[in-house]
Amino acid sequence: MKKTLIAAALFTLGLSGCATSDNGALLGAGLTALQGFTLSKSQLQAEASLSAKQMDEENKLAPANDAYSKRLAKLTRGLTSIDGTPLDFQVYLDDEINAFAMPDGTVRVYSGLMDVMEDDELMAVIGHEVGHIKFEHSLNRYKTAYLTSAARQAAGAMGGTVGALAASEYAEIGTQFLGARFSQKDELQSDAYGVEFLCQVNMDPYAAMRAQQKLMQHAGSGGGLFSSHPSTAKRIELARDAAANSSCR
Repeated sequence: MKKTLIAAALFTLGLSGCATSDNGALLGAGLTALQGFTLSKSQLQAEASLSAKQMDEENKLAPANDAYSKRLAKLTRGLTSIDGTPLDFQVYLDDEINAFAMPDGTVRVYSGLMDVMEDDELMAVIGHEVGHIKFEHSLNRYKTAYLTSAARQAAGAMGGTVGALAASEYAEIGTQFLGARFSQKDELQSDAYGVEFLCQVNMDPYAAMRAQQKLMQHAGSGGGLFSSHPSTAKRIELARDAAANSSCR
């Protein structure tokens, strides 16, 4: 109810405007807010694809013949989709220890993460990220970022700034998406899926536990997976338990 009222307020603000506001921008912001509640999964995935496209343009993608790309392609061979959503795996040439998955199936792995992970540990992280797509955690997180953008558009319009969704806006939504934390429930659900994912690709399920341990070892680096997917002793213990009870055994 509260969220509906916020969206309605933005929409009403867009219709009414005021003496110093850009009515068109406010209307656009209000409609964007309403779309955040009414867009279908496929429409939100299309919006996420625009954010992913802009993020790819602002980061250094490894070419197909790069050693990182070859390693990732070999590991993910045959992983073409998850529950009907096509998967697109590529590498960002960046020392940051990070990886993320957008609701449209975009999966980006940073070379910094690949440098510190063995193959099975890396696949545990990738499985975790794919889990966020499978359970629509990424979809809900993107929706929140989309709504935040709408609110910012409204604020900008009040100052006379046209609040159109340009490429920079999609990049900003992507930045908000990456910086936000998943709930503990979402993280644990994806952790469990990551263990089963290892079983599906015939890898050691205990690699999920080792990946968590490595993330804790490198936590001093800050940012990346450390801020959006904080590893904890509890998650390591649960990963160990999940491995012991996995379908691999």
